[in-house]
Amino acid sequence: MSYDLYFWPAGAARNPRRTADRLAEDRPGRLVPDPRVLAFRAELVRRWPDVARYLSPWHTDQDWQRGTGPSDAAHRYVVLTLPFSWHATTALPVLAGAYGMDCYDPQCDVLTSPGPATPAKADLDDIGHVAGRIAGDRVAWLLRQVSRHIGYTYDDLDEAALTGALDDPGASFEYPLAGTPPLTARLTRPQSRDTIDVRFDGALDLVLASRIGELLDATRSGVSPPDGAPR
Repeated sequence: MSYDLYFWPAGAARNPRRTADRLAEDRPGRLVPDPRVLAFRAELVRRWPDVARYLSPWHTDQDWQRGTGPSDAAHRYVVLTLPFSWHATTALPVLAGAYGMDCYDPQCDVLTSPGPATPAKADLDDIGHVAGRIAGDRVAWLLRQVSRHIGYTYDDLDEAALTGALDDPGASFEYPLAGTPPLTARLTRPQSRDTIDVRFDGALDLVLASRIGELLDATRSGVSPPDGAPR
């Protein structure tokens, strides 16, 4: 199964669902060429080279024969048809917003537009922290998963350092993860003994921040850890 996302210049579509239906048939309608579209597309391919295989309409960044539709369609909109296992979907609306693009998700009929809080392009690789709240029994799993993304070997000695550190309400603990980039995990147990507030500080880029955000979402939604990963 695949996961579709549609992108066009902010405010260019009055009816996002109808526009997406037309784009699925290579009919850009009233969408006009806009330099932001190709700039956004180029940034997608720069950050995730494998994404070229999931992009439409055809453009010169793809090495196969040009498809159907207007010859300038790639200047008007971007469609991504991603596998559900693709790792950075939460980063895409943020990146699109930095380029002045709307992101439409037809699976849940949600349009994400650039807003006052959208990072500028210059800030996309300078994200200071990612934070969230997780169940208390998922801390070790979360730290292991984040460590894998930064190339840090999180082992039993790391886990032992956390033993008892957050048992009491109001307790806090800081722990370094010496990967690339180095991160500091700041953990706090609020008055509820069942949850932990987590914040990762460091020189995160958009991709890493998105991956950590996905891990935090997974702990909140009750998604089971991968096979073999500690709970």
